[in-house]
Amino acid sequence: MDGSRDDLETVASVNYGNFTAIAVHADGVRGLKLHLERLDRDAKIVFGHGIDGDMVRERVHQAIQGHELPANVRVTAFTRNASPQNLLGLEPPDVVIKVRPMRQRPATPPRVRTSVFSRYLPEVKHVGTFSLYHEIRLAQQAGFDDVLFTDTDGRISEGSVWNIGFYDGSKVVWPDAPALPGVEMALLRAGLRTLGVPDERRGVFISDIGNFRSAFRSNAIVGPTLIGAIDDVAYAPDAELADLLERARQTVPREPLLP
Repeated sequence: MDGSRDDLETVASVNYGNFTAIAVHADGVRGLKLHLERLDRDAKIVFGHGIDGDMVRERVHQAIQGHELPANVRVTAFTRNASPQNLLGLEPPDVVIKVRPMRQRPATPPRVRTSVFSRYLPEVKHVGTFSLYHEIRLAQQAGFDDVLFTDTDGRISEGSVWNIGFYDGSKVVWPDAPALPGVEMALLRAGLRTLGVPDERRGVFISDIGNFRSAFRSNAIVGPTLIGAIDDVAYAPDAELADLLERARQTVPREPLLP
């Protein structure tokens, strides 16, 4: 962990900040520029100050020393003077970095349950995750692996910590409801364009999910993962889509951590 004991106490006790989770490999990071842009953009919303990308690069480089790569590196932005009595005139944020082993893709396609839920400020990757984690817990108690969020009209937005895409056999469809603009989703969209595969963003409702051939989760740490079922709609294994997503992913090269 990169950070002083006082800083860790601040992050733990003052649940106010933003973060990004980065898959760091020995030869760099896919989408590093997007991760740094996200940290800076979100910090301006949360704190009123941006974050210097070169500082983050250097701190991540320091934090991974001695760790096995690839690694799951979480960079959390926080400020030392935030309190319920003081949320104006905040100090520029610093970062705390946690290095964890990489999470692996599940051995079997996950089954997900829909739930009416919307994250606060869905466009920001912020640290307010209690309600999100509780939704995952409720889905697991019901016998599912994860949760997919919708609004009261059944319009699909995003998964718990992932974006969702659907495949009709010729193009990929991404729901256009308010959701976190995921780094992996952006990289996959760029890769699909490189491969000449059309994709689009449009409204997708629960009533539509049975009309697609396949569905998948998009996450920067584990990459794209086929979904086995949404509620009672099951999807057959789709090796063609899995190969397509992997090829799209590989079209985007890793960026060196240090320039």
